[in-house]
Amino acid sequence: MTTLAPRSTYRLQIRNSFTLHDAAQLVDYLDELGVDAVYLSPILTATRGSDHGYDTVDVTRIDPERGGEEGWQALLARARAAGLGVVVDIVPNHLGVADASQNPAWWDVLKRGRDSAYASWFDIDWSRGRILLPVLGDDVQLSVVGEELHYFDHRFPLAPGTASSGDDPGDVHDRQHYELVHWSRGDTGINYRRFFAVTTLAGVRVEDEDVFEATHAQVRKWVAEGVAGLRIDHPDGLVDPQQYLDRLRAAALDSWIVVEKILEAGEDLPRQWPVEGTTGYDAMREVNGVFIDPGAASEFTELYQRLTGDLASIADHVERGKRQVASVLLRAEVRRIAALLSSTGPSTGSGTAPSTGSGSAESSGSVEEALIEAATAMEVYRSYLPAGRAHLDRALLLAAARAPELTETLAAIAPRLHDPQDEAAKRFQQLSGAVMAKGVEDTAYYRYSRFVALNEVGGDPSQFGISMPEFHSLQRKRQLEQPYSMTALSTHDTKRGEDVRARLAVLSEIPEQWSRFAELVGSAESAARFVDEHPAYASLNRAYEYLIRQVIVGVGPIQPARIHAYLEKSIREAWDGTSWNDPNEALESAAHGL
Repeated sequence: MTTLAPRSTYRLQIRNSFTLHDAAQLVDYLDELGVDAVYLSPILTATRGSDHGYDTVDVTRIDPERGGEEGWQALLARARAAGLGVVVDIVPNHLGVADASQNPAWWDVLKRGRDSAYASWFDIDWSRGRILLPVLGDDVQLSVVGEELHYFDHRFPLAPGTASSGDDPGDVHDRQHYELVHWSRGDTGINYRRFFAVTTLAGVRVEDEDVFEATHAQVRKWVAEGVAGLRIDHPDGLVDPQQYLDRLRAAALDSWIVVEKILEAGEDLPRQWPVEGTTGYDAMREVNGVFIDPGAASEFTELYQRLTGDLASIADHVERGKRQVASVLLRAEVRRIAALLSSTGPSTGSGTAPSTGSGSAESSGSVEEALIEAATAMEVYRSYLPAGRAHLDRALLLAAARAPELTETLAAIAPRLHDPQDEAAKRFQQLSGAVMAKGVEDTAYYRYSRFVALNEVGGDPSQFGISMPEFHSLQRKRQLEQPYSMTALSTHDTKRGEDVRARLAVLSEIPEQWSRFAELVGSAESAARFVDEHPAYASLNRAYEYLIRQVIVGVGPIQPARIHAYLEKSIREAWDGTSWNDPNEALESAAHGL
């Protein structure tokens, strides 16, 4: 692997308001700063108007809204002249399908079904018939316009020969390779793999070599043009990250490659992966921790429990959050695996699959619950069978201890979950990573708020700070095992910026002053006065209120609109009394009143 890793990178968010042409104009400034490489967000064609770019719709060209090929060449030329490298963020796991008409491959699959040349691109469960598209609201008004089926602003292709003049739109819809259903069925009934619970991001089968080649043609071109490195988004969503990274390394022999792999505390990056390291969440946890005084742990815990009444540990919140996510948000994925495990036929691996029952609804239901418990019990994002088998073993044992009534079912499905070649095992590994991300980072971390500086992607809120000797030990290990890994302090996915976390860290050095302030603003008297103005406030979780007060202190002076936007996001992520799918206006209004 390459040793030409950049010493420092500067990430630029490329979008229609800051294009590749604009980035080219910044190169000289970045060079003066001492930056070694310009680090770009995704640049392939994304959904029109997308700021983030992680919803690619056309893998064959650089996004015209982001500057297109002309902007790309301008940036490359300026970077070469200044002696700077260019690092590009690539997204192998999924493609954007929010607007089918913008994604040529998805459009063709909807039009031609399994006969499409792109049918192998997407991870669709064809055994369930038509592709389920959860886009409808309560008012279903379909219309046929030319060769398309329209639902308000949504457009969908018509299969050849399925519509004649005067046909009822509903009848035409019933003849298509897809079925439009109410949006609420997405989490329970969707039959294509998606990114976490986002139905507008459809999973891509890069495990198929032809699909890999077709979706990475631009990446090969960039490598040939001399890009310094590649940042790989969400490798844990892939069927086989090892296979993918081996293929990518063969296509980019001299590139610096880092992966967005979230490592739990104490977990190591798979050593067989041909990459330089991670995108730095593990380093962030260590740097963040060394600025927090471990000696203040007991004072912060006592204050938190006294003001909020929350006596649960972070482990308790993680268990609840993961189980809720697996049971509700990712139920469709659980059901797909359960259907595989409930069959009595041979697995796709070696040997014959043990029967988990008669295939009855009752049997399938118990398998679903067993999968939910097993995914909830995983201590890391996922295994990479046969590597990581011990994590799966411990998860199955813990699941049985938590749900003794599922012991026999867990034992029955265990052999198949251990078989690297079994489709059920492959999908369970993908599921457990999604359950961890949504259940921990996006749920539990908004419910447990002892000290929110610790509630970060890749963080460990149970460990209140890192001592200096431990920090140095961790850095020696990092230097030995991942000398070229990225060191990050903030990313586009972090919950709070490094400046906010740094300010909050100071509170651990002045626990008495923080305690006096927290007690003043969170007193029973002030709460009683507020309830008079906002009755719904009585239902607001005090742990959430405590989270918001910490964030406001960490942020400092800020535009009210920004803190209100954060409040809406955070209270819905906490999923306690309100949520994205079912907002509680009265509760949210009380929260905004804070």
